[in-house]
Amino acid sequence: VMHERNAHKFPLDLGGIDAPSING
Repeated sequence: VMHERNAHKFPLDLGGIDAPSING
């Protein structure tokens, strides 16, 4: 999870984990 946040640098906390990444 933490590596995902650093890799994408998206507000994953707001949406979830991969949801904001996939949706944009």
